[in-house]
Amino acid sequence: MTTPLRDERQTIAPSQAAPDPAAVTVPGQPPPSPDTPPASPTTPAAAGAPGPTGIAAELDDNRAIRRTVFGLAWPVIVENLLQTAVGMVDLLMVSRLGAAAIAGVGIGTQVLFVVFMSIGALAISTTALVARRTGEEKPAAASRVLKQSVLLALVAGVLLALFGVPAAESLVRLLGADPEVVTLGGSYIRITFLFSGTLVASFVLGAGLRGAGDTRTPMLAAVLINVVNIALDYVLIFGHLGFPALGVLGSAWAAAIGRTAGAGALALLLLRPASIGRLSLLGRDGWRPDFPILTRLVRIGVPSFIEGLSRSLGFLMFSTIVLGLGTTVFAAQRVVFSLMSLSFMPGFAFGIAASALTGQALGAKRPDRARRSTWFAVRSAMLWMGSLAVLFFFAGPWLMLPFTNDQEIVSVGSAGLKVLAFGQPFFACSMVLAGALRGAGDTRFPMLIAGLGMWAVRLPLAWWFALGLGGGLPGAFASFALGSAVEATIMTWRYRRGRWADIKV
Repeated sequence: MTTPLRDERQTIAPSQAAPDPAAVTVPGQPPPSPDTPPASPTTPAAAGAPGPTGIAAELDDNRAIRRTVFGLAWPVIVENLLQTAVGMVDLLMVSRLGAAAIAGVGIGTQVLFVVFMSIGALAISTTALVARRTGEEKPAAASRVLKQSVLLALVAGVLLALFGVPAAESLVRLLGADPEVVTLGGSYIRITFLFSGTLVASFVLGAGLRGAGDTRTPMLAAVLINVVNIALDYVLIFGHLGFPALGVLGSAWAAAIGRTAGAGALALLLLRPASIGRLSLLGRDGWRPDFPILTRLVRIGVPSFIEGLSRSLGFLMFSTIVLGLGTTVFAAQRVVFSLMSLSFMPGFAFGIAASALTGQALGAKRPDRARRSTWFAVRSAMLWMGSLAVLFFFAGPWLMLPFTNDQEIVSVGSAGLKVLAFGQPFFACSMVLAGALRGAGDTRFPMLIAGLGMWAVRLPLAWWFALGLGGGLPGAFASFALGSAVEATIMTWRYRRGRWADIKV
């Protein structure tokens, strides 16, 4: 359970005062009341009295930029490490059941990645709109956006459950998996589809909080998810405390129940009276369909939906290529992806920070702050991900061993890790700049670049390197490093042009 955020107010001296009253909101510093009048040369704020809440007025100082970016990013890093830990714990637990179980959970996760990465578009549009309304000091409008997003999430969850549950095994079979893997993977994703509503709602609630500058509460929810998942994995996979041993099916139930608990915790926290004046789900206002808001959410979200669908379908095609190399190689790929997802966490986290700060800064009509924060986030992400890439390059075999003692899987996987490590700095750059563009409402360009990088670069090269040239898994992974370099180069060019600063949402 989280503690209430502190009510701190910054004191801004005349030399530090910004030309506008808007504030970038961070955890521990709630936005001012919408009734607070703007500061002017005759108001106390301009005369050196307590000014706007938050530290937006100090973002001209590099130290304040670093503090703000890291303050938003580190909880996201921890949260995503914890979210990744759910899949890693499942994989570690079922690895004792053999290669087919590893492949079943892996391919099931891959199918779910397609679905929920696409639905994640709603989370992206929620973050962008909540951040912009927060920067404009309109907490009631931000809460209304969140309520409309929750309505869309629940509708999407019901549709996913209705269509996903009966089609579970068919989706896995489309990838050409072995019959045993089809059965195991199908059972895994069927249970997850049953809980689609709460899972999608948790995406949206977390996205809204991040857009408002609160990245710590979603992090605490991720702690709860992991505690529940680990406990239930132990009980349900192997059959302890009187429960039957469910194997792969048990890992699916554990993850689904854990994520439902996390979503429930976020909803309860947003329903507290203490949340009034910040982001809140309380009150009837905002729960009826608001078509102007829904239209904005869809307009921003559709390109992100297409981007997510393009990337995730591309990953499925990549998995199909790897499946052609055999079940052992595919099992190695799944372990490598679980490990490499750890190195993506800083890039994703600093991308979230750049997205929230860009949206809030544009709401405050200060694009200069958005630029400085974004470039600092890019440098930070490249440093973190580059450091982790060095670890993966030199310590690959030791990192693989906790997942499997199959020496062939370890050998193939560690070779793939070395190749993927070279693409990490480029991944970092493109992830952060894409996050900043989305925070500004520019979701079309990241969509186009994602499609280009996946379908024109990665997939053709993966097939050629892995199968045509006989490069195996390392050859397939080489295409990812090259695709990331292409995306980072084009994304940098786009961001430097600066057109994102003029987008209205």
